[in-house]
Amino acid sequence: MNEPTKKTFLILGLISQILGLFCFFTFWLMYLAIVFFIIGTILIFISRKQLYLKLLCILPMLFSIGIIINALTFEKYVIPKDFKGVIYVITEKDYGKNREYDFFTRVFKIPKSGILFTKFKQKPGFNNRKFYQVDNSGNLRELGVLDHRSYIEKWVINPPKTEPSRDSFAVFTPDLEYDYKAKNYRTVFTVGKYKEVKVWNYLPEEKIDSLKNTIIK
Repeated sequence: MNEPTKKTFLILGLISQILGLFCFFTFWLMYLAIVFFIIGTILIFISRKQLYLKLLCILPMLFSIGIIINALTFEKYVIPKDFKGVIYVITEKDYGKNREYDFFTRVFKIPKSGILFTKFKQKPGFNNRKFYQVDNSGNLRELGVLDHRSYIEKWVINPPKTEPSRDSFAVFTPDLEYDYKAKNYRTVFTVGKYKEVKVWNYLPEEKIDSLKNTIIK
C-alpha cells in the first residue's frame, strides 16, 4: 500500500469517526453511530500508520464507549416478603445504607417501610434493573415489570385483549425522579396487582421526613 493510499484511508476513517460521534449525540441516529464507528475503525487500522496515530483517530469512538460505560448500571432490588405498595430508593450520602454489590450489580435491599436511604449515587443512564421478592421459603422470586399507563381506566367494561392481566403481581412503572429539594435522584416504583393499587409511585413527603428523622436520631 503506497503512502497516498494510507493517508486516504486514515482521513476517511477519521471522517467516519467524527460522523459517528455526531450521530452518537443525536438520540435517533445512535444506531447509525455504530456503523460509522466500525467503518472508521476498519479504515484507520488498514491504513498501516503508526499505532499511536491510529489510537488518536479512534478517540471519538473511545470517548463514546466511555460515556456508555459510565452511564450503564446493573441494579438488583430485593423486596421484603408480602410487601405491597410504593417503594422509594433515595440517595443519602451521610446516613444511607452502605453500598452493596453482587459482582458488578448494585444491590438495594428494601426495608419493610418501603423507603431505602442509600449511599449509592443515582443518576440517569442505561439502567438494567432486576426486581426480586422474598418468598415463603426465603428464596428470591423475580418479579415482572409492567407500566400502569398501559392499562385503560378501571371502569371500562371490556378492556382490550392486548392489555396485561390486572391480576398480575408485578413491579409497576419504575422511574428515576429528581428531587429539587434534596438535589438528588430517587428511584420510585409500585409493587402489587394493578386492580388493587390505589396510588402510583407516590409517598407523602411527611412520611419520608419522619423516617429520615428517626434514622438520624
